[in-house]
Amino acid sequence: MNKKDLIDRVTSEVMKIYNVPGSNDNSDCACEPEKTVPRPTMAAPRINASHHFSAPSSQDSSRQKALVLVCGNSPHREDTLEKFKVIRQSYRQAKVILSGNAKRLYESDSQRPFAGYEYLDDTRNLDDLHAFDQFIVLNPTLNTLSKMAALQGDNQVALIARKALLWGKAVRISLSEIPRLPSGMMQEFNGILQKLKQYGYEFDQEVSQSLPVANPLAIASSPSSVSRPHNFQAPLGPVLNPAQDRELAQYIDHTILKPETTLAQIQTHCKEASDYGFFSVCVNPYWIETSARLLQGTGVKVCTVIGFPLGANTPELKAWETAQAIQNGADEIDMVLNIGAMKSGDYDAVRADIKAVVDAAAGTLVKVIFETALLSREEILIACRLSKEAGAHYVKTSTGFSKGGATAEHIQLMRNAVGNGIGVKASGGVRSTADARAMIAAGASRVGASASIAIVTGKDAGAGKY
Repeated sequence: MNKKDLIDRVTSEVMKIYNVPGSNDNSDCACEPEKTVPRPTMAAPRINASHHFSAPSSQDSSRQKALVLVCGNSPHREDTLEKFKVIRQSYRQAKVILSGNAKRLYESDSQRPFAGYEYLDDTRNLDDLHAFDQFIVLNPTLNTLSKMAALQGDNQVALIARKALLWGKAVRISLSEIPRLPSGMMQEFNGILQKLKQYGYEFDQEVSQSLPVANPLAIASSPSSVSRPHNFQAPLGPVLNPAQDRELAQYIDHTILKPETTLAQIQTHCKEASDYGFFSVCVNPYWIETSARLLQGTGVKVCTVIGFPLGANTPELKAWETAQAIQNGADEIDMVLNIGAMKSGDYDAVRADIKAVVDAAAGTLVKVIFETALLSREEILIACRLSKEAGAHYVKTSTGFSKGGATAEHIQLMRNAVGNGIGVKASGGVRSTADARAMIAAGASRVGASASIAIVTGKDAGAGKY
């Protein structure tokens, strides 16, 4: 594909985002995947959907407007309809947004059960939804729940629910059943529900009562006296930080990538991530195994960098780095784009470079670092398109080691280019609460920063943060 054709494709996609609500282009992916998550083979306890939806107790719901986010969870189709009947009777006004799967599930029904209730405005402009008092997520799939817990921006339901929380709105998750899963999977599922509850999501009473007592974010273990640093596990005791912004913390990849980083600094960094509830730590590959051991059981993920910071390694080397990183315990991969190839207009090479990492990651989340300070607006748009074509899950602004970092303008440009199909990470120069919130308002679904504590406590980051 030549440069002109690629620019035309990018322009066409941006036009779709602004002018064609409800586009069926799969690259937007502003909905759930084509296939819903299969039901567990084991039996699951049922909750009577028509009797167990409870309106908010704090205010008179008959005076409130509710926006109902209907998911395409086909096994609970009838339960969802029964719940919606109760909601319609409970609120002054109820409107519906159907996920992609829900549209396929319900709009083929000749009775059109949601006809007359659909919110028809262009939901890409999420600020228009601020007028609703209550947001209700009906029977989300396991896939949607996991995306909500991971703060991923590639799912319309998860994106709207998260935005509502940021506005301070009440967001209720209403489930018809809790699956019975093998113990390891059930532990992971309970962890998802606990994390959602920590964010501020509400559940129906029966679900809330079934949740186990949450474990503390920090782990406590005895120090070991082994020689290799990645086998060392420091004791991490719980620390209360009442003045911090817990919701904002879950956007943050707590980052430490300087070459002079020591074992003691890694230990402190992981303890901070656990204490403050950051989404992940972002470390150089040498420290993956150490970080994974330190953070085991905390819910904090381990992110690492590939081809960092120049992006000039070969695709084969980046792929090998990626496979080894995942084997050592990395949960997410942040790879640097081949900047030289991008500037040279060799877009096939750029795409192949990204795809090599995506393939090696084999489903592990991959973010592509553009180094936006070195690219033109046109090149940023093209890089967004190439990242999507190669199967990346996120696009990211900067390494923090070049001449500039993230800007709200670049975040908005990237979000407009990729739509809601993949995430956007702001990284480089995000040093304050105001910086982070400006990036999120512009469209960022993740923030990378070494000034993470200052961001969530509202304090001065001081010098040397990136």
